[in-house]
Amino acid sequence: TTTERLPKLVVFDLDNTVWTPELYELYSKPVVGRDIKLFPAALKAMQELNNEAKWSKTKVAAASRTGEIDWAHMCLATFKIGQNTTIDDLMSYKQIYPGSKLRHFKHLHEDSKIEYSDMIFFDDDTSNTSEVSRLGVLCVYNPYGLTEKLWRLGIEEFSKRRGSGDRSGATVGKTSYYYDDDYDDDSD
Repeated sequence: TTTERLPKLVVFDLDNTVWTPELYELYSKPVVGRDIKLFPAALKAMQELNNEAKWSKTKVAAASRTGEIDWAHMCLATFKIGQNTTIDDLMSYKQIYPGSKLRHFKHLHEDSKIEYSDMIFFDDDTSNTSEVSRLGVLCVYNPYGLTEKLWRLGIEEFSKRRGSGDRSGATVGKTSYYYDDDYDDDSD
């Protein structure tokens, strides 16, 4: 029996990966649950990371280029993933400011002391996944927000690649924003 290899750091983009709509699309401070909603699979993934023993040695982080920094922090502190637990409680590291995801990941690496090849990153923007994968991070492209299929695909690919000794970066998931014939989200 083979041991599942899990990432040491799971990193989520926020806008259009964890929640919708993107914060820049709002004209005033959002009301969580009314103006901005979590993708169901993002909630489920975070509950899994928070509750399942197999994830006890894994840290969680946010890497977001939003200009609405205060709103993003407010959303993280408000969205609940458990009775007394928010997304903010789950996340050990937060890099939330405009600019390159390379800068976000440089700081995540420095702060966490975790190698890039021990990280997985979920994002809806191919320019982000392309540049971050060159660092050695396994990236999962999720153009319509995180889905359960893409969460599982990412974790399975990470385990398979790292288990075989492949520590290179790559992007997995949908390869085209317009290709959505299997976008049935969480129906299976």
